[in-house]
Amino acid sequence: MHSTPFARLVAYTWLWLCTLVFLSPIAWMVLQSLKTPIEAIAFPPRFIFSPTLANYGAVLSSDGFRSALLGSLIIGMGSVAIALATGVPFAYALARCDFPGRKELGHFILSTKMLPAVVIIVPFIQVYRHIGLLDTYVGVVIAHVLLSLAVVVWVMRGFFQALPRELEEAAVIDGASRLRAFGVIILPLAVPGLITVAALGFILSWNDLFFALTLTSLNVTTLPAFLGTQYVGFLAVDWGKLSAAGLLATLPIMLLAVGLQRFLIRGLALGAIK
Repeated sequence: MHSTPFARLVAYTWLWLCTLVFLSPIAWMVLQSLKTPIEAIAFPPRFIFSPTLANYGAVLSSDGFRSALLGSLIIGMGSVAIALATGVPFAYALARCDFPGRKELGHFILSTKMLPAVVIIVPFIQVYRHIGLLDTYVGVVIAHVLLSLAVVVWVMRGFFQALPRELEEAAVIDGASRLRAFGVIILPLAVPGLITVAALGFILSWNDLFFALTLTSLNVTTLPAFLGTQYVGFLAVDWGKLSAAGLLATLPIMLLAVGLQRFLIRGLALGAIK
């Protein structure tokens, strides 16, 4: 069915309006990050000014920002590695093995995404205090595994279901074990799905603020926690440095999404077939 020129005009106009709405906060952050402290709080806002990179220089030279950046990288990569190591085999078992309670178990894993983090934070803190995991990288990594495990299981489950069973059956007939067929044949075919869930899990970990604030204090700092406490004072907010730090913190995620766009689209499409 062909659309009329008027319908296309309306559709493109709506898309451009939505794009402008979604990009306007980022454009405002860019402007604020290039202003001096006086210009950043001027009212009415100034759109014509002499831009400066002083805010970016101050943020990049800050030991706290570099430490928070390193902490976010360590926690993000650690949580993704554990979520993949546990979630991918589990997703394969849900997709290929027929055992009692398979659907119920899958739904239980999915239900963990529906549980607000505030409900489980008190047990987390009590357990962590007894075993010495408060304010440690390991403690935050374990908490962040919960953020991405359900995503890993359900996306990869759909991906494995979309792959034909004949590939594994042929490998088994040739003498390969189920484990070898999974590692040699299935996993290479599942690379787009693995990249997709790894990227999504890293983004969830990178953006988390709640666990970072409640499970850490001095020894461990992530970028969201650093941004929420360093540039926000009791009487004022340093909008220039906060905007610069926010844009710098967003840059790795933007580069990740752009660089893996092809894999993300293919992985999500194949993972949603079933």
